[in-house]
Amino acid sequence: MACGETSIDDDVERAEVYSTPDGVCQKGFLMSDPTRLERATELMRSAYGRFELPEGDSTWTLFLRVLFGVGSDHRSSDALTEILKSSPIASPQMTMQTAAGSLVEVLAPVPRGPQKASLVRTVAAWWIEQFGEELSPAWSRGATFYRESLRAIRGLGPATVDELLLFAARLKVFPVDRPTLRIAVRHGWLSLPIEDEDAQSFFVRGLAQAEIGGAAIDPREFSRLLAQVGASHCGREPNCDGCPLQSMLPPGGPLSPESC
Repeated sequence: MACGETSIDDDVERAEVYSTPDGVCQKGFLMSDPTRLERATELMRSAYGRFELPEGDSTWTLFLRVLFGVGSDHRSSDALTEILKSSPIASPQMTMQTAAGSLVEVLAPVPRGPQKASLVRTVAAWWIEQFGEELSPAWSRGATFYRESLRAIRGLGPATVDELLLFAARLKVFPVDRPTLRIAVRHGWLSLPIEDEDAQSFFVRGLAQAEIGGAAIDPREFSRLLAQVGASHCGREPNCDGCPLQSMLPPGGPLSPESC
């Protein structure tokens, strides 16, 4: 077999020959997408435990929690909780009725809150246009529509939009930010160049089929677990020592470490 070729193997479903960083071809074995995601989840849970997922009294408040990224920071989460109880951002309508300067002051206790005041107003206007006064809407127009619509808002990147739609709207999308892409490429799950649709398909479909002990894997938890791996081990330069996913690397180490 030449580098990059795949074949049927007697012991596993598929085998692939990898080209290692020093140019040597080595044979490795491929699991199905759901199986590798199951294995990755088990390894990351063993290392980090189960992640606390953001909650909200309504989809609107959960949307803001995700937007401010305060899910795992308890002090920031508590500050935002207090603000949401009776402040101008308790609803999109109240947000739009509040002067920009006042909104900056209201958001001061939240990290990066004042810097996002303008974005919050823009998101509130978008929300009213889509859902009116409904705080927990049905999101009936589907993931594709809302992805395109939110991506048109300045300040919301593709991964942030998908995070909002996954965590708040519970739509079938997956946030593929740079750390997530690094992990997937370096472990041979995805290959560069990669289209967004293909990356989405790998995670969304794979997680939909994956389960551990008969229980489905929540894609929100998987996203949070990958974020922890990315922050601790998979930056611009891979730091594989001690990484919970190290055992899942191809023979010879991470693939294309300089390409992402």
